[in-house]
Order: sequence, then structure tokens, then C-alpha cells
Amino acid sequence: MSSQRICRYNFILIFLLIAASIWGADLDNYYKSIQNSKEVPDKALNEIFKQETSASKILEAVGSCKDRIQAKYDLFTKTANLALMCGNFDLAQQYFQLAYDANQEAWYSLYMSAALLYEQGEFELPALKFKVVQEKASSPLKEKARAMSGAVMLSQGDSNRGIQQLASCLATSTDDSVLYLVYDIASTFSLSEIRDAAAKKLKAGGFEGDLAAQKAAFPITPSRIFISSDYSVTAISKAEESKTKVTTQAEQDASVRRPVAIQVGSFGNETNARNMEKKLKELGVKPAVNTVKSGDKTLYKVSIPVDADMDVNNTVLLLKDNGIESYYVF
Repeated sequence: MSSQRICRYNFILIFLLIAASIWGADLDNYYKSIQNSKEVPDKALNEIFKQETSASKILEAVGSCKDRIQAKYDLFTKTANLALMCGNFDLAQQYFQLAYDANQEAWYSLYMSAALLYEQGEFELPALKFKVVQEKASSPLKEKARAMSGAVMLSQGDSNRGIQQLASCLATSTDDSVLYLVYDIASTFSLSEIRDAAAKKLKAGGFEGDLAAQKAAFPITPSRIFISSDYSVTAISKAEESKTKVTTQAEQDASVRRPVAIQVGSFGNETNARNMEKKLKELGVKPAVNTVKSGDKTLYKVSIPVDADMDVNNTVLLLKDNGIESYYVF
């Protein structure tokens, strides 16, 4: 290699090192800014969201100064979605509730707070929140809240009312996300008639063709929890796309941790839980059913323990292909 080429490479390397140090210095200044109790942290937090590649550091930064934030709805919503992306459902629920408290017409935030509480095995408070969303929100969110109200009723063992709620959504809605949600819930609770009717309506609307164009098998059901697109321009998404995240165990970020289990469902009726257990076994996976007390109610949580040899992503895709939604437990 010629000396001229070596010099050129050295110049590029030096330039990159200088740029990285400047970027890091800016980030350090933003962290120092949020530590100043006399300053409004909004601008610094927005820059931290854009530049920081560690989800856990961002969550810690917001938590350290959340009482001083002025644009509470915007920043709390972003934080809730980030916590959701990391699989921290409890923290995500708290920030969605804070976002709603900051803007009490933010029905999506209230819906997400309710959905996350439900996913964690609570019924009474989610039922109240879903009822408010049904009464106040516009379509299709109000139909989603009605469907989720049906899921709560089914989990509480109120099968007739739960089925009526799902049937009502199926009869009145033409929105694909609502129909997918009805399909998802009906599949979880082994309601084959409603599940098949939802699938038929989706196919009639042309959604099967849309999925085929994307080389996806029908039906694919979305999770009851949807992450917003807030992270399409953040450093986190860019790092994921370019595979530049640090992979050493000591520095591995919370958003890419290996889960300890794949949660499939939480049932108020043991028969439904055992039916799901049987279905999972037929797919070749090894589920576990755990009995959990929630107040005066008993929940039967169905999950798939993750061992060292499991291909987690393929397992989740297998579940999706068979109409079973799931989420990671860390």
C-alpha cells in the first residue's frame, strides 16, 4: 500500500474519531442539562432520544426529570413506546397513563394503558378504561376498545357478554385492524365461529391478497399491543438496521436482551388455558401453565419457557402463522 493511500486512510480515521468525540460530547452535555433542576429538560431529552443508542439510558434519563417536563404528552408517549419496545410492559403502562393525564383527550394513550394492564392479568381497571374509550373515541379505536372489553369479559368467565362484544365489532366494523383484533381474541379463546367469520370478512375485503403480495401467510394477526412509528428516525432504529449495536454482554442494551419466556395468554378459565396448552403441544412447543392469584380471582397464564437451544424468533413466527399472538417476558 502506498504512503499516499496510508495517509488518506489515517486522515479518514482521525476525522471519524473527532466526529465521534464531538457527538459524544454533545450527548454528555444533554445529560448534564437534564440533571440541572432549574432547567426545562425537553430539548435535551429530545436530543437524547435522537442520539442515544441505549434504550435503558433513555428511560433512566426521562425518569430522572419527568416532573419538570413541559411537553408531557409528547415525551411521555415516546417513552411509553420505547418501554414497550423493550418489553417493559409495566413501565410502558405507567407512561401511557401519564400521557393521558397530560392530555385527557388522548384516547389512544388510555387504550394502551388499559391493554397493558390487561396483558399483565388485571381486569377491573382495564374494563373501566376500555368503556371510556368506547364512549369517547372515534373509530376504529372505539371498536378496538369494544373488542378488548370482550376479551376482558371472556377472561373473567363472562362468555356470553364477551362473545356478544366480539360479534358486535364483527358486524359493524370494516377496519382491517379491528377485524384482525377480533380474529386474534377469538383464536386465543378458541371461539372458532367468530374466528372463521373474521377471517372470511378479511378475505372478502382483499386483505389476503395484500398479505400474499408481502409474501406472508394468511391469517397473520397483529398483537393487541401496537408500537407506534416514533422510532423510525432514532439512533436506536438506525443502530438496529446497521447492526452497529455493541454486543458484549456487559454493554448489551435492554431492548435486545434474550427473553426468559414467551407469554401466550392469561385466562380466567382453566379449560381455556388447557385448550391453549394442548394447541401449543400440537405445534411442537413445550408450554407451561402457571396459576396466579390476582385479588379474589385466579389466572391461568400460558407461556413457553425459553431455553438455550430455542430459536425464539422462529417460535414466535410459528405462533403467528397459527393465529396465536404472544409477547416476550424478560
